[in-house]
Amino acid sequence: MTADLILTGGTIRTLDPASSVAQAVAVRDGRIAAVGSAADVAGLRGPATQVVELDGRTVIPGVHDGHLHLAMWAANRPEYSIDLSLATSVGEAVDAVARRVAERPVGSWVKGHGWYEARMSDLGGRWPTRQELDAVSPEHPVVLVHFSEHAVWANSLALAAAGITAATPDPEGGTILRDADGEPTGYLIESAGDLMMTALPQPSPAEADAAVDAAMRQLLDLGVTSVTDPMVGPELLRQYVRMHNAGGLPMRVAVLLHWAGLGLPNNAGEIERALGFSGMATGLGDDVLRIAGAKLFADGIPPLRTSWTSRPYGEGCHGSLLTDGETDEARLTELGGMIEHLHRARLQVQVHATGDRACDAAVDAFVAAHQTDPWADARHALIHANLLSPQTARRMAEHGYCANTNALIKWSVADALVATYGDERAGYSSPMRSLIDAGLHVADTSDAPVSDPDWRQGVECLVLRESRASGTVSGPDERVSREEALRAWTVEAAYQEHTDHLKGTVEPGKLADLVVLEEDPLTIDEHQLHALTVAATYVGGVHRGGPGL
Repeated sequence: MTADLILTGGTIRTLDPASSVAQAVAVRDGRIAAVGSAADVAGLRGPATQVVELDGRTVIPGVHDGHLHLAMWAANRPEYSIDLSLATSVGEAVDAVARRVAERPVGSWVKGHGWYEARMSDLGGRWPTRQELDAVSPEHPVVLVHFSEHAVWANSLALAAAGITAATPDPEGGTILRDADGEPTGYLIESAGDLMMTALPQPSPAEADAAVDAAMRQLLDLGVTSVTDPMVGPELLRQYVRMHNAGGLPMRVAVLLHWAGLGLPNNAGEIERALGFSGMATGLGDDVLRIAGAKLFADGIPPLRTSWTSRPYGEGCHGSLLTDGETDEARLTELGGMIEHLHRARLQVQVHATGDRACDAAVDAFVAAHQTDPWADARHALIHANLLSPQTARRMAEHGYCANTNALIKWSVADALVATYGDERAGYSSPMRSLIDAGLHVADTSDAPVSDPDWRQGVECLVLRESRASGTVSGPDERVSREEALRAWTVEAAYQEHTDHLKGTVEPGKLADLVVLEEDPLTIDEHQLHALTVAATYVGGVHRGGPGL
């Protein structure tokens, strides 16, 4: 049998267990047929074989972003949403809203994303208000989503459209910030933001598909061949199935099912009811679209002081679990019940947990579920794991569990974390070195649209741990090697998804998802890792992104 495609004359970084380096790779029927020297694969060349001369370029496995809100990121692209990630003041953000309002018909919604109070010099410790937006948007509902996706800043028209008034009670796990008269200020925290997001007009199926398709094409140009969308409800799953059936998924998509959110109760009963109608389990699907598991929220995020920690923030609070319940004990019971239901249904559970207490609580529940109903290959995971301790990481490693970190977020907020946590905890936050040394499987991911989904910058962040704003090194002891960083975006991401037998390395029999780089990421200057040039991206041996060779 001859090969369909041969890439030859370069450096093939296989990232296999031996860190083997080859010079050529052959592809047949969408899978890797051979890896080795040019002579090793020459015998697979036939009259119809496409031979690509690498001319010294480097090939790595296809990049898998294991936590990327694909549809959400697609909806936040510049044509749909104002990018406020670099706004340094409320005034700057309001000016951007004013410009967009001037372009839009009266009554149409204006959406923005990415603002961060720590970058806004004129806030002075307060939160932004609806009145500041009202001044430039008297006839347009405006919704501006916090960079973390855990808070919303809205104007008066948007609040009215969502039915949020002084009489609206705080939802479980959320806060509607109010002024001295009890009126909403326009700032909504955690699940209170969901009340607003459900009021936003939804795109048509054709518009939604077009947005996701454009987002996938952009990712393919970056070398990303597969993603895990970590928050997929029934409607979004239907969209992905519709696109897949029409041949409209040019990259591989794994999904984490999510039911407890968007205003729904965050408790075990809700999960039990959802599972009663789903019949789904980890692994359902095919090589293009599959069920990876389910997602839960344990706590919130550090900037909002909703991350559940053992040591208090400067204000004296500790955050808390976001599950239903009036006490810590009740909330822990609900979290444990949710995880047990999903575990019994053979759905891998990935839990958003940022504070150390939330991490410990989720791992306790993982282990308890396993003891009741053993599942050796569950690979349950903590998402973010900002303050996961080495002790708990070692406990996770014993069970084959995973952590899903975000160096890109760390890069963006490292300086601000000092005010949130203090120097010591801020430096330790996202402790990649400690987690790897504990034997834990760690995949690094973008969490787009919380950050820009550029794995190259993510790799550089893991290697350098320098902050975006000041260049200060945050936690130098937590740096990792370049190869470890690459593995976090390939090998470990595949392990987390239960697809390490299919992808993550360049080895015979695996899917031919490959990225051709102009430079070698293991030899380029470490401060230039973010500028690696993608020459071509192959999915199943088919050229899908990059200019090509």
